Amino acid sequence: MSPVSPLRRSLAGVVGLAGVLALAACSTDAAPAADAPQESAYPLTIDNCGVDLTIDVEPQSVLTVGTSAVALLDAAGASDRITARAGEFGADLPEGLAHEPADAVVVDPSDPAIEAIVGAEPDIIVGYGLFNASEDDVAAVGIPNIVIDGECSHDAALTAKTDFDAIFADVERLALVFGTQDAAATRLDELRAELDALSTAASAQGEGETAAVVYYFSENASLSARGGQGIADDVLLRAGFENIYGDEPSVYLEANIETLLDADPHTIVLAYGLHGESFEDSRAHLLTEPGVDGLTAVREDRIVGVRAADLSPDPGALRGLRAVLEGTGALAG
Repeated sequence: MSPVSPLRRSLAGVVGLAGVLALAACSTDAAPAADAPQESAYPLTIDNCGVDLTIDVEPQSVLTVGTSAVALLDAAGASDRITARAGEFGADLPEGLAHEPADAVVVDPSDPAIEAIVGAEPDIIVGYGLFNASEDDVAAVGIPNIVIDGECSHDAALTAKTDFDAIFADVERLALVFGTQDAAATRLDELRAELDALSTAASAQGEGETAAVVYYFSENASLSARGGQGIADDVLLRAGFENIYGDEPSVYLEANIETLLDADPHTIVLAYGLHGESFEDSRAHLLTEPGVDGLTAVREDRIVGVRAADLSPDPGALRGLRAVLEGTGALAG
């Protein structure tokens, strides 16, 4: 990951929530009868980070950029279309995939350049956005680029919060593009049922306590945190906590130890694995910060570890919520 985009290193592009939900509503209104096959009409125009993106024909080959794209496509029933991958920075593929695209060639472990993109010969790109290739580059070679929800603005503030509803709407948007609405509907029923069950378990532990999601972008980096615009904020809210950084209109932010000490949250959620470190490594790093031993969460041993990949804007965030609930005793492990 580059230091200018923590989101890319967290293995996470996209539409604003309002645009995605509007698209989902439109597709629902236009849905055919239950006993009729669902088909998407091409050319198909979708909202893509506030800009209309027209897709001329149904894509048969996909280049994914980042692991969240793989997880979202799998939930949409289209991961079998993945023929090339990039932007995973050596991370493992997401857990629990129905169709693991292990045979898809990794054309670049980091941000792909236009040469690698063209060489992969995809019909479409789905991912967190492009950094070593411009939109003009891919437009010139006729390859549509879908940016997933939660990734539109990267380090800048998003126009709308990415929560679980936005993730589910993004699955619906991708299913519309690939004509896989039936498969997506089945998977979404499962995901929503799991979210309902976890939310019910969370309500049993009460509300009103504060928490923070913090992490280290690299071994030598200073402390960073998750703000109010990303999925981590929704995870904390559903777990019954108020995010001490929830008023920050961004997904990622620098959060020096002084801000954490001042807020003194009840619980600290430590996202780990961004640079290959274990939870124990990351916890040891946190405990070297000056004054950290005065934190209530440290004194009372309420530091909960969650894999950073499970706090990305894709269905894997359900694992993140489960990990928080298990780590706080609201859910048996």
